[in-house]
Amino acid sequence: MQEQKQEYMRRALALAQRGAGHVNPNPMVGCVIVKDGKIIGEGWHEHIGGLHAERNAFAHCTEDCTGADLYVTLEPCCHWGRTPPCTDAVIEHKIGRVFVGCLDPNPLVAGKGAQILRDAGIEVETGVCEDECRRVNEVFFHYITHKTPFVTLKYAMTLDGKIAAHTGDSRWVTGETARRHVHETRNRLPAIMVGIGTVLEDDPLLTCRIDGGRDPIRIICDSRARTPIDSRIVQTANKIPTYIAVVGRNERTAELERHGVHILECKTKNERVDLADLMRQLGALGIDGLLLEGGSALAFSALEAGVVHRVQAYIAPKIIGGAGAKSPVGGLGFDKMVQALPLKDVTCMPMDEDFLIEEIGTVRRIERGAKGARLTIAADTVLENTKIGDSIATNGVCLTVVALTDDSFSADVMAESLRRSALGSLQSGSPVNLERAMPADGRFGGHIVSGHIDGTGSVLSQRREDNAVWVTIKTPAPLLRYIVEKGSIAIDGVSLTVAAVTDTDFSVSIIPHTGAQTILLGKKPGEPVNLECDVIGKYVEKMLTPHKSSGITMDFLAQHGF
Repeated sequence: MQEQKQEYMRRALALAQRGAGHVNPNPMVGCVIVKDGKIIGEGWHEHIGGLHAERNAFAHCTEDCTGADLYVTLEPCCHWGRTPPCTDAVIEHKIGRVFVGCLDPNPLVAGKGAQILRDAGIEVETGVCEDECRRVNEVFFHYITHKTPFVTLKYAMTLDGKIAAHTGDSRWVTGETARRHVHETRNRLPAIMVGIGTVLEDDPLLTCRIDGGRDPIRIICDSRARTPIDSRIVQTANKIPTYIAVVGRNERTAELERHGVHILECKTKNERVDLADLMRQLGALGIDGLLLEGGSALAFSALEAGVVHRVQAYIAPKIIGGAGAKSPVGGLGFDKMVQALPLKDVTCMPMDEDFLIEEIGTVRRIERGAKGARLTIAADTVLENTKIGDSIATNGVCLTVVALTDDSFSADVMAESLRRSALGSLQSGSPVNLERAMPADGRFGGHIVSGHIDGTGSVLSQRREDNAVWVTIKTPAPLLRYIVEKGSIAIDGVSLTVAAVTDTDFSVSIIPHTGAQTILLGKKPGEPVNLECDVIGKYVEKMLTPHKSSGITMDFLAQHGF
């Protein structure tokens, strides 16, 4: 029953996130109504001033919901705002049970909504997928309790910590996927902030460049109002709300105002804008979250002032060097290492096909049976939110978690898996690539790896080619026929592009980042590797295999333009 509750709540969470960028400063909320084991209605808070998630779900119900279960990511409101209380609607529709992800910290609600439902005779359970529900609304939770924006510090840097070359050139540090993700963040948060140095150097627009995106409110920290009148920021201020934070008004600020810029006069700290005071003013304007995009001096000032709540760092697998090249966080810096700001809840998300493995684990124990085995693997990242019954790919082999501890998981390996894969050669202490299954609503980047191994090959050779390593894998003929140049292949769970194919082997080119994040370059000649071929090739072959009822042949495909 608990798993079923989580399944419906996760559906509600997926719905809630459709409101990203459209409901600020309200929370994102999703709702699912279930009756007799099937979903009969669902909805989410779509835009500010629109129906709340519960009322939206009722509006889309396909049948009478008397006695149904209602799953909602945030406690139903019990006060009048732009819309009536959702608790009234829940009671009016005679809902039998309500499952709540997390309580609403808004003082106008804060447990009162759940209590009103209980007083009406409705069974209420709170805390279903609570951590996930809280994470979705971390911006709202901070804003409603502190009345200041939730600040995300964003920067992109090379693997050696540079945001630009020593010449100042910075286009582009990261790839297209990462840059698109930045624009998705701009769309989700209501405001973006940079320092005057960034404006003078780059003359940015600071807009959202994705289809259907919403341009964020632009905030410039410019103590002495040096922003040029002919800058793109000022020239578009009448179209996109723009605020410039200064420490005093003068003729220059008056001229900026004539061009449509809003001036925020702030307190002074170290002869610059007091960022804590600026955050209070932005909060009073209803800005619940902002993306701080630089430059490096403002980044350090914000960290030093304690106004940053999340760091969103994009790390490109490249090295540019240069003692004079800028790093993402500048300023004077702290004097001692003990003063460094520790980050918590660190996660890593792939931004393109080169970065698919989440973690390198270590085999802690192998218990061998007559034919199968049980593997216990020490891990960290992949254990987050993992439960018994979930799948974790181990060197590309999809395994089901049967036991969990705080720092390890166990999985039973069937005899068939041992025959087809190289798992049988693992020993205690062996490193392994680990990756969780991608959820249906998760971010897809790169090739799909199913975790169903087709067989094994063996490392033939490794040779360096500039900054990459060319790895050649000796492969059995029955598998080699599915491998084509520029096609995809998964080696020990790492999805790669095939660079070359011969009659006996194939080769891939591995970039430094992939080599550092996986165990591939630690393999010696002769060591076995698990191989998963592109499933499309196998389906095509089956379709072309002569069969009584099949009219599909190579001639047939050629005649029809294939």
